[in-house]
Amino acid sequence: MKLFKDKKLESWIMAVIWIVIWMLASYFLGSEFIMPSPAATVKALMSLLVTGDFWMDVLWTGLRVILTIVFSFALGVIAASLSSRNDIIKDFLRIPVNFFKSIPVMAIIIYVILVVKSDWVAVVVGFLMCFPIVYTNMYNGLKGLDTKQLELGWSLGLPRPKMLRFIIIPALNPQIKTSMSLIAAMSWKVVVASEVLAIPNHSIGYEMLNSKYYLNTADLFAYIIVLIVLSLILEYGVDRLTDLHAGRLSNALERAVETSPKESGMDYGVCLIELKDVDKTYVNADGESTQVFKGFNASFGPGVTAVLAPSGRGKTTLADMIEGLEQPDAGEITYGTDKVRAAYLFQEDRLLPWFNVRDNMLLASVGSNLHENPMEDLLEMAEKLEIRDALSLMPDELSGGMAHRVALGRTLLYGGNVLILDEPFRGLDQDTRDRLTERLYGELKRDPSGDEEGSFLFRTVILITHDEDLAERLFDREIRL
Repeated sequence: MKLFKDKKLESWIMAVIWIVIWMLASYFLGSEFIMPSPAATVKALMSLLVTGDFWMDVLWTGLRVILTIVFSFALGVIAASLSSRNDIIKDFLRIPVNFFKSIPVMAIIIYVILVVKSDWVAVVVGFLMCFPIVYTNMYNGLKGLDTKQLELGWSLGLPRPKMLRFIIIPALNPQIKTSMSLIAAMSWKVVVASEVLAIPNHSIGYEMLNSKYYLNTADLFAYIIVLIVLSLILEYGVDRLTDLHAGRLSNALERAVETSPKESGMDYGVCLIELKDVDKTYVNADGESTQVFKGFNASFGPGVTAVLAPSGRGKTTLADMIEGLEQPDAGEITYGTDKVRAAYLFQEDRLLPWFNVRDNMLLASVGSNLHENPMEDLLEMAEKLEIRDALSLMPDELSGGMAHRVALGRTLLYGGNVLILDEPFRGLDQDTRDRLTERLYGELKRDPSGDEEGSFLFRTVILITHDEDLAERLFDREIRL
């Protein structure tokens, strides 16, 4: 049960209540040595704030904390990235990571004091304690990345830096926030504890130790308050730094689109796709194998080729092999040209949950260089697909049919001399499907290097469906599996 609707007001009231409890405890104990009053603590704090040595101590302790966080996070991410790709590196790091997870921090401090200069003991100890946290979180995040999202980025031709910026980092944001939050909290404790034992020249930990030696409990409480304030400031900064702000990500996407190189027209040639004696077998987790294709032969030329088959007959596997996401076990696939650009509408929508509808579609223009006016083309496509009023919505706010239209729009905006469309009008009612089929007929059957519609001299369209009526309205030829 919440007492207050305003969370900030509740926090302030709770803080006041604890200050009152502190005052009462100090009053009833009757000893400033055991429990200094809030007034005595504030007086001690005011005395510290006007001294240069105090600010030097704060500066050095803060620097050690920041270096601990930076080194732990940077090296933890690098190590996790290498381990997620290479089992030998993962096995090599398992023992030290588990060792530093379990060993008491005091044991590490005592040893590091022997081998490291006192000013930097805290940084080394902090790194050894925080690195395993970052490494474990980021490794689990990297291993848990959704391969379907990575395949989407690859199919849209995203360069590696853009793939990292718009897909991988947002997908890892929960692990990044958790890692930074944990090490930001731990670093203060470890650094100050190390300073107490290492006794560097300038440090809050050393001054807290002096407060104990000189029985100055008010100063000790003042330094505790300073640590709490500094910790809260750092926590706020970390939250702001790691916050996946939709507006910032959207602005970055717009800048990426604006700076993408543009081509006038498309110089991709005719693509004639040939599958010769293709075999494809899948083996499940139980070791059972299912042969999808055996000695399969087919050709896909300019125009619309409909691939018709019931569910489970290998339509999507065929599309994945043509796109290059899967490799045949035997046989070959040729394209009749050295320059192939395939736009692939996956069977699933694969909308990125951190982008709204507009940005999910705009992502196609980051890897594409065919749009002189990407936003105008996007709005025109949204109008054709009847989703213009939904551009600001997030994926979880869309119906199944609307989400699939967004994915279809993204695919068509990416463009190319090959279009692979897996159930393009899935989830739509009959009237909506009929309207969109009519509007997109010219989009599918046009020469993408020119303005004339009705020409299919260049574009090879593979329409994967089990809808006989849709296939008859669009195809030039058909293949049945």
